[in-house]
Amino acid sequence: MQHNLSVTGSLVPATDSNADVAQALLAKLLEIYDVKTLVAHLNGIGENHWSPAILKRVVANASAWHRLSERELASLRTLLPTPPAHHPHYAFRFIDLFAGIGGIRRGFEAIGGQCVFTSEWNKHAVRTYKANYYCDPASHHFNEDIRDITLSHREGVSDSQAADHIRQHVPQHDVLLA
Repeated sequence: MQHNLSVTGSLVPATDSNADVAQALLAKLLEIYDVKTLVAHLNGIGENHWSPAILKRVVANASAWHRLSERELASLRTLLPTPPAHHPHYAFRFIDLFAGIGGIRRGFEAIGGQCVFTSEWNKHAVRTYKANYYCDPASHHFNEDIRDITLSHREGVSDSQAADHIRQHVPQHDVLLA
């Protein structure tokens, strides 16, 4: 079995599970933060030297398990939003269309709602939204362009076809926010 020995000496057994978790964590964080921000965060921990080139290589080669120490992984996890206090016992389900940075979501989560679908096209708003809100990978879908759901950007799609496509891709919900 391979091991990752950080400069502080912590020994981390390398398993497929560890490798998958580390790669998934980095992929999720790169949806939210730019490489320079993550490098600065990792260098702030002080266990290993990081540069943008090293981080990009680690991601491209799927070798995060080999490079990241347990302390670095734990610190990176803190950059992700946490589930709301009432998770997983939600009072209702809602979808958030034209979400922006998620201002309206905050109020609906505060009264017990679960967001199951979000649509926002602006890449900067998407990063901010993902940094601020927990999106359960098992029950939440993030869509960037609502036209991919409504098919309104395609010629020759009938209303019936569009409605069927919407029903197939938008999860059941109690409230629609827009």
